[in-house]
Amino acid sequence: MRIFAPVIAMLASVCGIASAGAGDAATKVVFVCEHGNVKSLMAASYFNQLAAQRGLPFHAVSRGVVPDSTTVPTPIATGLHEDGVDVRDFHPSRIAAADIDKAVRVIAISTELPPGVRVDEQRVERWSDVPAASVNYAAARTALKAHIAALLDRLAAQ
Repeated sequence: MRIFAPVIAMLASVCGIASAGAGDAATKVVFVCEHGNVKSLMAASYFNQLAAQRGLPFHAVSRGVVPDSTTVPTPIATGLHEDGVDVRDFHPSRIAAADIDKAVRVIAISTELPPGVRVDEQRVERWSDVPAASVNYAAARTALKAHIAALLDRLAAQ
């Protein structure tokens, strides 16, 4: 059995499978937008769908800088539902240092991280070209999916 251990480890590495000891920090991505219930929610939802389709171990969460609601706006919930995502039980959460500590990547979408939340710049990306989903959901979805596909390509290659 010990003969197979190096082969299994090599295959896991080649296939992009996280090792058992990698923990949450090796696979968690945090998407952040102003309120945490539109762009970051859409991004986390699409990211999780695409990562699962690709068989990648990554998982995303949505956070807000200043959440101002406990729900998802109806047009956004409807759009996500049409894309196969159920957000009925989703409640926006404020970004916290603990979210950042456990993330392999932090994506700030059309916002800045709050002053009390610090992260090394190598783990932060800023997506400032995503249209307002409340104005044009389809355009926001297209922009987010393009960013997410590229992000997953980069993460899988690491």
